[in-house]
Amino acid sequence: MFSNTIRAWSHNAQPIAPMVKHPFKVHVWAAISAKGKVGIHLFTENLDRHLYRKILNDQLYDNANALHGRNWIFQQDNDPKHTSRDVQRDLEERLPRRVLPWPSYSPDLNPIENVWAILKTKVEKKIKNLVAKNKKISQEIFLTTIMQEWNDLDNSVLLRCIESMPNRIQACIDAEGGHTKY
Repeated sequence: MFSNTIRAWSHNAQPIAPMVKHPFKVHVWAAISAKGKVGIHLFTENLDRHLYRKILNDQLYDNANALHGRNWIFQQDNDPKHTSRDVQRDLEERLPRRVLPWPSYSPDLNPIENVWAILKTKVEKKIKNLVAKNKKISQEIFLTTIMQEWNDLDNSVLLRCIESMPNRIQACIDAEGGHTKY
């Protein structure tokens, strides 16, 4: 969730702001749609097919159905945990013919990736401000900050990420699967 990607420079080679380092391992699973946030799950353990199935059961199916009825399609990548027999069986049972097929080795054109970048920037900024005020950052504060920033993300941000997809796909096609400005 967090890395030191912000560079700070000064005339005497001293950092102008404290560098933030986190010993916390935090993973975030979330789903979005054109109607808003579907669900989020923060976890510290390694994701395996069992945890992934639990997350889908707790955060995806009912929440997405509440937003869209049964008129929605699920997109995920080809991570082995996503393609395990158990998960595939659950998805076919819960979402028959409503999981977007995802080709192997394809560029990651999922709008959630853009949402991650936005969320990460917001969390980094808030944590950096806390560190600058000499606040101790516990794992609880870190998790609370992630949830707070997620909850504060406006649905219009999600919609812009989703609406940008036709341009992103066309850029990918034009680049023949290579790098794009996105």
